Amino acid sequence: MSLEQFSLHDKAALVIGASNPIGCAFALALAEAGARVIVTTTSWDKNEEKAADSCIDKLRALGCHGVTQVLDTTNEAEVNALVQRAVAELGRLDILVNAQDLPFAKSLAKISLSEWQRVLTANLTAVYLSCRAVSGPMLAQGKGRIINLVSLLSERGMANGSAYCAAQAGVLNFTRALALEWARSGVTVNAIGAGWTEGMGMIADEMLKQQLVRYLPAKRLAQPYEIGEAVVYLASDTADFLTGQVVWIDGGALSHL
Repeated sequence: MSLEQFSLHDKAALVIGASNPIGCAFALALAEAGARVIVTTTSWDKNEEKAADSCIDKLRALGCHGVTQVLDTTNEAEVNALVQRAVAELGRLDILVNAQDLPFAKSLAKISLSEWQRVLTANLTAVYLSCRAVSGPMLAQGKGRIINLVSLLSERGMANGSAYCAAQAGVLNFTRALALEWARSGVTVNAIGAGWTEGMGMIADEMLKQQLVRYLPAKRLAQPYEIGEAVVYLASDTADFLTGQVVWIDGGALSHL
C-alpha cells in the first residue's frame, strides 16, 4: 500500500465547526494531506470567530490555501451561501466535514421547549442543512465525501443528557440513512465517533474530567489530533467502498460495561 492512496492533493474541503478543537484537528489533517480547506464557525459568537481564525493561522503555517467563514449553521440561507462560496472559490467541493457540537446537560423536567429545540437544531438540523446544500455539487460530480462527527452519547445514554443524546443519535442514524440513499452516487457518508476529548464540550469541569478518566479503559482523555487524523482515511480514495459506517476513536469506552 502506498501513502499516495491517502493523498488529498488539491481536493477541496469544507470543515464546519473548525472553531472547536476536533473540528480544527480535522482541518489540519486534511491540509497536511494536501487539501484546500475552508473552515467555519457554527455561530456568530466572538469566541468561536477567534478560534476559527486561530485554526486558519495554523493552516496557513502549513502552506495550505485556507479561508474562514463566520456563520450560523442553523440558518438555511447562510449555509447555502457558504456552499456556493466554497464551490466558487475552490472550483469544486470534494469533502464536507460536519463538526458541529453544542453541549448541553440538564434534567429533563427542567429543559424548556426552546432549549430542547436549540440543542436539536444546532447539533442535528445543522448537519441536515449542510448535507442538503452540498448535494447539488457532489451529486453532479459523481463523487464526494461527507464525514460527520458524532459523540459517544449517540450510542450511550447519560443522566441529564436527554436532549444532547437524542441529537447525537439523530446524527448517527442520519449518516446511515443518507449513506444508503446515495450509495450508488459516488458520494460516501460516514461518521467519526469521538471519545471524551480534551477541550471539548462538557469536559470543562475538572471533577467531571477526573471521573471520566477513571471510567475510560485507556485512563486518559483523547487529544484532538487523535480524533482528527481519521478524517484523512475517510476522505481518501482508499475509502471508496466504505459508507454508512462509524469509526470509533474512544479509548475503549464503548467496550466498557
